[in-house]
Amino acid sequence: MKQLSLVRPLAAMLLTAIVMWCMALEAQQANGATAKERMKNFDYLVGTWSCAHQVGDFSGKYTTRYEKVLGDLWLKETYDFPPKQFGDNPGAVRAEALIGYDERRGQFVRFFADSVGDYFPIRMKGTGNGWTYQYVSFFSAKPLDKTDADATFTKKSDTEYLIDGPTYPENGKQVTEHHQCHKL
Repeated sequence: MKQLSLVRPLAAMLLTAIVMWCMALEAQQANGATAKERMKNFDYLVGTWSCAHQVGDFSGKYTTRYEKVLGDLWLKETYDFPPKQFGDNPGAVRAEALIGYDERRGQFVRFFADSVGDYFPIRMKGTGNGWTYQYVSFFSAKPLDKTDADATFTKKSDTEYLIDGPTYPENGKQVTEHHQCHKL
């Protein structure tokens, strides 16, 4: 009788483990789109865009171009800011970003660098109509697994998107970036 009372809980635990493993495998297969499949959802971005941005009291205009690169696994974005359109910088500024999908982690990533020395590694989560951005640091002691978004990219249509955020201190006050872009 004692052996039977031990077998039942063990069998129940084994059955529970098998069911949980099957559910996890099914979820992984349902969400297991390849990077190429995930990136195809953003084909509408390929081309040239005209953008206006507002950061605190400053506003400006720039263009950005998207193209598929590196076996269509990455989306390369190239920014061109005319003189005096990138904050206090008097000259023209160029920036590039690579956007891709990490299949193992089920998240998008973005690596940004510009011609004035700024760079940002960014985690991105798909929202159905864009992404939320989480700026991360290679050197910070801050935890990398924060839950709140720093900025949001929202697709309004195949020819318009918005970016709201990040928010940060500038000249003694908090400012939030706002970008509105239209496809040319």
